[in-house]
Amino acid sequence: MKKSVKIIAAVIAALVIAAAAAAGVILFFGAGQNEQAAQSVQKQEEADPIEAEEEYQELQGQVVEEKEDPYESVIDFEALWEINPDVYAWIQIPGTNIDYPILQSVVEADEYYLNTTIDGKTGYPGSIYTEKYNATDFSDPVTVVYGHNMKEGTMFSDLHNYTDRAFFDQNAYIYIYLPDRTLKYQIFAAVAFDDRYLLGNYNFRDPADFQTYLDELRSSIDGNVNNEVQVTQDSTILTLSTCIGEYPDQRWLVNATLVEVEE
Repeated sequence: MKKSVKIIAAVIAALVIAAAAAAGVILFFGAGQNEQAAQSVQKQEEADPIEAEEEYQELQGQVVEEKEDPYESVIDFEALWEINPDVYAWIQIPGTNIDYPILQSVVEADEYYLNTTIDGKTGYPGSIYTEKYNATDFSDPVTVVYGHNMKEGTMFSDLHNYTDRAFFDQNAYIYIYLPDRTLKYQIFAAVAFDDRYLLGNYNFRDPADFQTYLDELRSSIDGNVNNEVQVTQDSTILTLSTCIGEYPDQRWLVNATLVEVEE
């Protein structure tokens, strides 16, 4: 009986020793894993999040692009709106004196700014303006901008410089500045035209009417045309209109197509 008790005690002791050894192994490896995990967390905390993102994108086969600065207009529209809230754009033609705000009346007749200045004075030289028919974001197929042909060379007087072929070729771009973007147009035709009301005579949303207008511009024998500039029914056209002093029943039109948008 005593011998059996001793055997049982020995077995129990052996089991205890084995369990303790196993626990030690588990604790050893567990501690090692915890230490590795802690080091991994520390490395993650020390890692640059931007570098980590770039590495991730590179692994995905993508290029991380830097965010572009938001568009900032070169025109101080806030200051202009304090003078007149009807100002919505600015036109500039390098090589000319044309560097003016563009207005469109919200409540007055379409021709209100023909003889009203930006500060509300009645009479010449008026303002550079568009009619309510045209959207103020220049998204229409054709936007017509009007201005007087002033004798002292202001407003749209310099449009007549485009009667000279060399000037026409060397000063080919028009810039329209909006609060949220800049539009660049390339001139393709500067011609004498009859005084018909363009926005009423043509339905520019009709491809046939739009093409008729383009064909009439290009076929004009009084003016300059650049046939190398691509203009199609999908183009967005800017037409600048002013009078011809000695021919009151005609208008001088400078036409350009949208070629670039900066946002």
